[in-house]
Amino acid sequence: MATRKRKTDPASAPLGDTQLRAVIGYQIAQASVVANRLYESAVGQPRGLHRLEFSLLMLVRENPGCTASSLAKALGISMPNMVLWLDRVGAKGWVEREPSLSDRRSNHLRLTARGEEEAGAALAALSAAEAAGLDALSVAERAILAELLHRMADIGRGG
Repeated sequence: MATRKRKTDPASAPLGDTQLRAVIGYQIAQASVVANRLYESAVGQPRGLHRLEFSLLMLVRENPGCTASSLAKALGISMPNMVLWLDRVGAKGWVEREPSLSDRRSNHLRLTARGEEEAGAALAALSAAEAAGLDALSVAERAILAELLHRMADIGRGG
């Protein structure tokens, strides 16, 4: 009796991407799927913290006194959207605005004690999730990857 070879369903087979291996944008997009999944499971869902809120908190934490316009430029979003995000994190009690003494149209931003606590907890949770979720990469490989991505981002900022 002859055995029949079972055909694999092409719809369920992994997609080949050999021609895209050298396309940096594609690889970054694929890596961001993994990074976004790690973020959502460690911070987004359990803490209810949107990725942009996290970035905003961390930038204000590292740059106390920065302005909305500097944040909008760093995050690549419009000023009207930045104002909405600042209103959102302000309503949560995480960021406070201090009027500028030299420019009445501008405010300097600082984390509140609650904002500092949220930023620290979110960063710790994300760092732990990345260490566990990316354990196929050594600590040195993760550091190299982060450095290369940082350098690429600097190119986009004109640096």
